[in-house]
Amino acid sequence: MKQLNPLQSKLAALAILLLILALVVCAIAVPIWLLNRRYDLAVDDAANRLQRYSKIVGMRDGLQKKTIEIKALESARHFLKSASPALAAAELQELVKAILDENGGKLTSIQILPHKDDGQYRQVSVVLQFNAPLSAVKAMLHALESAHPYLFVDNLQMRVANPLVQAKDVLNEPEMFVQFDLTGYTLKGAQ
Repeated sequence: MKQLNPLQSKLAALAILLLILALVVCAIAVPIWLLNRRYDLAVDDAANRLQRYSKIVGMRDGLQKKTIEIKALESARHFLKSASPALAAAELQELVKAILDENGGKLTSIQILPHKDDGQYRQVSVVLQFNAPLSAVKAMLHALESAHPYLFVDNLQMRVANPLVQAKDVLNEPEMFVQFDLTGYTLKGAQ
């Protein structure tokens, strides 16, 4: 190894001192800078959340008005009253009998189908068979599908009850034999 002259020794000592000072400054300044950056990001995130929450709070009055409007619609009236499948089917039968009697239909048979659960809703269905004039069938179907609670007609089958008699009697309205599934829904938690 080569011997350093006094000036070189002083310069080497000064360089080592500057390097140590730079390392000490970096060891202190870098963590402080990283911590400051972390706090700046946290403050920005909190400010963004505060802005979003302020918008949500600003929507509160409008949402409360909408909630009142929705409650005013009385959504429960669109469902059968009872959650029990047997009671809901009985309610469905009573609705059907009332509409048939009102429109001059003659009920032949009514059969309760097994209920189906779908989340918070329960589907209750019956199969109806009845005879009625064509205009009465139209009125009954309209009354069933526009009734409250909502009722749905599926698998509709219609045919002339007595084709031979109807072929001879062209002037009178034909007597129809009608069969369909009628479905209503109930809320499982209803009483």
